[in-house]
Amino acid sequence: MSTDLFEKANRLNQTLFAQFSKATEMQMEAFRRYADVAMDQARKVSEVRDLDGLKQVTSEQAETLKSLSEQFTSDWKAWQDYLTETREQVQKVFEAEAPETAKEKAPAQKSGGNKSAA
Repeated sequence: MSTDLFEKANRLNQTLFAQFSKATEMQMEAFRRYADVAMDQARKVSEVRDLDGLKQVTSEQAETLKSLSEQFTSDWKAWQDYLTETREQVQKVFEAEAPETAKEKAPAQKSGGNKSAA
């Protein structure tokens, strides 16, 4: 029985490690994208030398904000998909052990019923 418990714990740990690794990678990619946008915006602002340059930068801000909004939406959907996938993976780990557990509990319930009848 203890071997079975270790096998179940091992499957759960492998699943969680894989999912946490994926979450870390998603987080790092998002950080890189947003850092790149911030650096690009800082560069553009630092290059402003006159009123026309300022007007151009501010007019580009609308497009940048639209792009960021689309990226936020895309990232949010990716996180929703990740959470759904993680839930399904963890459920598979527990579903894989559920039939074994049911088989083990069934004889225990029968023997428990015999004890109360005696």
